[in-house]
Amino acid sequence: MKVLAIVGSMSISSTTRAALAVALKAVAEAGADVEWLDLREMDLPICDGRDDECSYGDRVVHLKERVSGADAFLVGSPEYYGSMSGALKNAIDLIGPEPMKGKMAGLLAVARGDAGAMNTLNHLRHVFRWVGAWVLPTQVSVPRAQDAFDQAGIPVRDGLEEELYTLGTELVRYSRLLAGGRKV
Repeated sequence: MKVLAIVGSMSISSTTRAALAVALKAVAEAGADVEWLDLREMDLPICDGRDDECSYGDRVVHLKERVSGADAFLVGSPEYYGSMSGALKNAIDLIGPEPMKGKMAGLLAVARGDAGAMNTLNHLRHVFRWVGAWVLPTQVSVPRAQDAFDQAGIPVRDGLEEELYTLGTELVRYSRLLAGGRKV
């Protein structure tokens, strides 16, 4: 089974990436292969709804191939003004539903404020259901993310590491259940 981690943050010192890294340790320990898709490194064009999607170029073709080759997704986003990052939404728009249909998605979101990132998680859940993905019931919202990890990306807030490990473990478990008899 291959789990693709999609980093929806464009920040160099990304707490989204730190949270995904912890959850991905659990994914690997549960026996799945892990691959990173860091949108900051992709330099994607803006989706403009064109009919000829091939005209977006090789970067988008490569993006779709990587998503198509995954069995499940672990998706993380910072909360920007009550929703996911524009970079992540643009990437989802470019990918389209077909490469994600019928696959499991685990979601996490980080926020600077005390309220956490529940709006972002709700928006992510809605969008991933819309493209036909199965959204994991377990999700993680990290409030005050700037204080949640040390310089090495290790969670310092009580219970956060356990939440992230549960997310990763449950993603692999549910993906295997969803696959049923199929080999993943």
